[in-house]
Amino acid sequence: MNILSLGEKIKKLRKEKNMTLKELAGDRITAAQISHIERDKSHTSHELLEYLANQLDVSVDYLLETKEMQSKKLTDNLILQSEILIKCNELEKAENQLREAIEICDEYKILDNYGKCNFLLADINFKKDKYSESVMSYEKALHCFIKNNDKEKVFRCYLNIGKIYMLEEFYKGAVLQFDFAENALEEIQLEDIDMYKDLYSKIAYCYIKLNDNEKSLYYTKKMDEVDSKNNPEEELNVLMLKANNLLNMGEYETSKEYLKKALEILDKEKNKTELASIYLTISDVYKDMGYLDKVLEYSQKVYDIKKNDEDEYMMNSLFKIIEAYISNDDYEIAKRYCKIALASAIKNKNKFNEFKILKYYSDMHKALNENIVAIEYLQKCINIITELNDKKILADLYINLGELYSYSSKDKELEYYQKGVYIYKNLEII
Repeated sequence: MNILSLGEKIKKLRKEKNMTLKELAGDRITAAQISHIERDKSHTSHELLEYLANQLDVSVDYLLETKEMQSKKLTDNLILQSEILIKCNELEKAENQLREAIEICDEYKILDNYGKCNFLLADINFKKDKYSESVMSYEKALHCFIKNNDKEKVFRCYLNIGKIYMLEEFYKGAVLQFDFAENALEEIQLEDIDMYKDLYSKIAYCYIKLNDNEKSLYYTKKMDEVDSKNNPEEELNVLMLKANNLLNMGEYETSKEYLKKALEILDKEKNKTELASIYLTISDVYKDMGYLDKVLEYSQKVYDIKKNDEDEYMMNSLFKIIEAYISNDDYEIAKRYCKIALASAIKNKNKFNEFKILKYYSDMHKALNENIVAIEYLQKCINIITELNDKKILADLYINLGELYSYSSKDKELEYYQKGVYIYKNLEII
């Protein structure tokens, strides 16, 4: 789609219909007048526009569309196409579309779409691990959204910049961005409760890293407050009850509105991955604070959400649950979760996860002074890591094995210590 003036549109349409200037003019005006109009040298009356629109089989509205209106429509479409391309992971194509849209927005001063383009460009750079470029694009988008007083998009820009600073371990900078995001959040009423929990969990995590447990605990409490205010299952039941009652009363339109709200809740509940990610972050915060009961609570939430998916989130939740029970010396419960995790790792042929679970078994048997069994599990770990060719972990395992043999065989102890040290030297660790 080209952005055309009125005259350019008329000329393009005339040529597409293989019409001469004289044919288009007809008995209404002269060919010379048509030529002037096509070169934007003269203005047209509304009556003349109606005549030309009729001759060219288009609407008057189409002819009257300004370049600014056309550029808005064109960039709207480019943005939508880019969003689809991003979701399909065709990042290069999406970036090209967005850069084209940005040039048009810049030329015709379309502030809102200029912000949207830069926001999406920031998302692309984030996916490519180009964090500096991503922050620059978010800041450009932020400038536009602040000018347009779009508080929700302002919030999302600050939140995403904060996330990047977190990844770069610039926790003070992240907290500053999250504070801006929180201020923006206070001015809007988002229905997406997960956004609140996402923000609060990340602020809590940053304060842990900044050794400020008091503030971290404050934000973890805010997350609990959000949870207590939001029970999707109860809300869904109430909406369905109201919808059914209204349906029975013949109030079809009102019933439909309640059913739509119920559908929105179900759609939100489907976004399990984002919710699982948030709960894992909360679990990490509580782990650093030493609150194992909370680690178990949020890790269990992740497991409950993702247990049918058997993906990395489910496995990470199981690892956290196992580690928490091991820390509490609850070995029997830890072993039950190990059994679930091991079955999933074997089923999905994930050798590294299989190794991690076997290592948990070894650690538990060592803690129970069952060294022979601990050695058997550790040997299985060594076999897997040798196959995966991870030298650093292999060296660590040899040292662990040497420690276990220190109770039964000095020769074996020395043999495995030497193997571990040899690898460390080759890796230049020592």
